[in-house]
This record gives sequence, C-alpha cells and structure tokens, in this order.
Amino acid sequence: MRKITDEEIEFFDAQGYVICRDVFHDDEMANVRTETTRLIDEVLAGGATEKWSLTGPEGIPFELQYLHMHPNTFSLRLLAHPFIGDLLTRMVGPDFIPCYETLVFKLKGHGSSVPWHRDSNVTENHERIFNIDIYPDKSTVENSCVWVIPGSHLWQHEKAVEWIERAKKEWIERDKRDFSPPEAIPAEVEPGDVLIHNSK
Repeated sequence: MRKITDEEIEFFDAQGYVICRDVFHDDEMANVRTETTRLIDEVLAGGATEKWSLTGPEGIPFELQYLHMHPNTFSLRLLAHPFIGDLLTRMVGPDFIPCYETLVFKLKGHGSSVPWHRDSNVTENHERIFNIDIYPDKSTVENSCVWVIPGSHLWQHEKAVEWIERAKKEWIERDKRDFSPPEAIPAEVEPGDVLIHNSK
C-alpha cells in the first residue's frame, strides 16, 4: 500500500505543499470520474446540487460544497482510504477532524477563473492545517491547474494580504491572463495523484 513518505512530509513542512504521485489506482479513479461528472451535470441542469455550488468571477460554477451530503458512491470511500488515514495520523495525530469536503471542477473550454487566495483564516502558528486534493484527471498549465507559492505558508499575515491584493490587481490589469508571478509554480498532476497544500 502506498503511504506518504517522511521525505514528502518534510517537503510539505518546508514548502507548504507536496504532490504525492501514483496514490490511487485507475479503477478507483474511474468511479470518481463517473460520479463527479454526474454531480457536475446536476449542478449545470439546476438540480438539487445547484444551490450548494459556488460560481467564480464570471458566474461559472466551479465548486460543489458539502460533498458527503449529496448522494454518491465515492466521497466517503476516499476519506476512508488507507493512504488518507495514514497521512492524517502521521501529520496531525490520532485525533483529527476532516472538516470540509468539496468537489472543485473546471468546465471544459470555459472553466471559471479563481483569483489568488488562501483557503483558511490565517494564524501565526505553524500547525498543520491543510487541504488534500485528489485528482481523477490530469491537471496542467494548459487546462488551468492549481498554482502554488513555495514557502508562503510561513509568511506573516500582512505580507500575504499585500501579495494577494497586488497579484489580483496585476492579473486583472492583464485581462486575467498570465497567471504566473515569478514566485509561483504550477502544481501539475496526473490522474491518481494527490496534492496536499497548507490552507494558509
């Protein structure tokens, strides 16, 4: 069974993110793709999931909140996966709280933009508070992957706020093109990879 390595945990602590390669098998991801496609189609059709979805600056849906409450055959299985349980126990301890689950998606050909941001309230402590992103599909610069700023989880709050506001302003001035400040790098992944990133 694939487990997160000590080296991957050390990289996460230093850089604020880590990509764990080849975690989930093709058959596991096939079911995830089938079920997520169904849920996204329901959002777009104005079904029961639509009121739990978020839209981006262009009014395009990109996120379905509270995933477990929407009937599906994959989200709780992923949470109970041995890789997830092992990494949470080792990185947080035996008493951990998975507190928020979402389905984030890009619509083919017209996905929502997502401005620079941090995912949680900032604290000055360095406890491990992080997102676990599981990828059923390939995500690259060409189809708008996540970008990260290595080490930014260690920034003081004021520096982070100033950087985000400046980056947003410059991005809008460039007509929402060129999403790559010098400090940022793309977190490109393959199906079955897992991106863990500090939520601050």
